[in-house]
Amino acid sequence: MISKASQAIFFIFSILMAALDTGSPVNTEGISQPTPVMMAKNGSTVTLECFELQKTQFEPMVWYKQSVGQMPLLVGSAQHFLPSVLYNEFNNSRFNIQSGSVSFNLSISNIQSSDEAFYFCGVRITFEIRFGNGTYLLVKEKGQLRSNIAAVIQAPVSDPVHPGDSKTLECEVFTETRTEPEDLRVFWFRPASGDSHPGVIYTNNSRGGECEGRCVYSLSKKDINISDAGTYYCGIATSRQILFGNGTALIIAEPVDTLLVGLAVALGCCVALMFFLFFLNCKRRNTCDNCKIRDLQHVSDGSCETKQRSGQAEAAEGLTYAALSFSKKETRGRRTKRKLPPDAVYSAVQH
Repeated sequence: MISKASQAIFFIFSILMAALDTGSPVNTEGISQPTPVMMAKNGSTVTLECFELQKTQFEPMVWYKQSVGQMPLLVGSAQHFLPSVLYNEFNNSRFNIQSGSVSFNLSISNIQSSDEAFYFCGVRITFEIRFGNGTYLLVKEKGQLRSNIAAVIQAPVSDPVHPGDSKTLECEVFTETRTEPEDLRVFWFRPASGDSHPGVIYTNNSRGGECEGRCVYSLSKKDINISDAGTYYCGIATSRQILFGNGTALIIAEPVDTLLVGLAVALGCCVALMFFLFFLNCKRRNTCDNCKIRDLQHVSDGSCETKQRSGQAEAAEGLTYAALSFSKKETRGRRTKRKLPPDAVYSAVQH
């Protein structure tokens, strides 16, 4: 049975493991979504492409939809060559998943303005989901004021940075036609502390330059500190309208916590102590077993010796002593024999 000390150590070990569990980041390896932005008009049909670079036929594939500022929603899932499953509001004739040997495409018919969002394709592997980079579906309504800017895209979350590091935030601008330098300006916004309205932190007074097809604008931050954490929005202003990106969350990694280090050291000590107690318990158990064997042998030898002595005593008590007496008898004849003393013969047996 496990001792109380071992149970206590196991309990502490479980608590420390839970405290040190920091989870694992999302993996983007193995999934390709070749079209970062797709434009569609109301009522049309589009197909969002997804390819699996590392073939895993037995792992389920998934599609997620994420509108700007909203939680991701599971659209559907399927395994290769098996029927797909659509969930909740996506379980209708407008949505269809087409699964092939290495492809896993999502088709949307009769496009509506509510369909505008990011669509992420992924594969479930053990305890994680590997996502592609996503495809932004941009919906153009009929009669909408036309602009050369098709979409402004930002990575939703940046990699965590440590205080004192530098970070560059990027903003991708997709245009339908060539944009002249004087028709485009770039702004960067971030909500001030305790204020829900963003404030301008950077503006490109020298115009955004010429852009055709796809352009990338960046904002560099040096000597980052905790106060720089927040969501940064990219805004593109043209002569007709202003378009905003979906925002990039700048996450500042906290410095190493001394409490966490102490927990790690305590965890190591508990593991070492647990093995020591286990070894000591096994050694003590083996020693006790050897003592019991020697005691049994000693008791057995003592009882044999006692029985032997008792047998000898009983044999001695059973002996009978006899004395023989020979009387003198006269002989016939003239010859006189030498007189012999009477003889006595004793017999005894002693073990």
